[in-house]
Amino acid sequence: MRSAEGRGGQSGGHGLRRFALRVWGKLPAGAKRFSVRFREASFLVGVIGVVVDSDGRVLLFRHTYRPFAPWGLPSGHLRPDETPAEAIVREIDEETGLVAESERTLEIRAGRRPRRLDVWLLCRVAGGTLRLGAEVEEVRFFPLDGLPDLIAEQARFLAEHRDLLLAASRAHRVAPDGVT
Repeated sequence: MRSAEGRGGQSGGHGLRRFALRVWGKLPAGAKRFSVRFREASFLVGVIGVVVDSDGRVLLFRHTYRPFAPWGLPSGHLRPDETPAEAIVREIDEETGLVAESERTLEIRAGRRPRRLDVWLLCRVAGGTLRLGAEVEEVRFFPLDGLPDLIAEQARFLAEHRDLLLAASRAHRVAPDGVT
């Protein structure tokens, strides 16, 4: 006769879990993926580039589609099979024609509404020819102590990381001609 705890001293709840895991193991891969997508939270992955120059200035874009805070850091969304570094380099090129290099991840932040995961990347301009796309009206480097109105989260981030950004700027080349 079995004890009330089941095999191995486990309570009845563990037996049910073990049964569910056995059933799970027999499901086809597609059914497992569907179940996970249905059950688990999904996130939009955003990339935000903090592009600094050798003078300690940060590159900002004046966006055409954001009247409440037109100036902002270069940003976009991750595509399938793309790394965050590849995504921000692509976004900067698409919006301005500038060639950027992503140097390192500064921070990863999760938000609730909408469910998103933002990857903040330290970048520098490595070349390119400035050409403005439909999303961007103007591109300028601003000193960290003279920023225009920004999205609140971006302003907070730049203030929190000011010392790190100034230190990183000392190692960067001067911006290409035409981007000041």
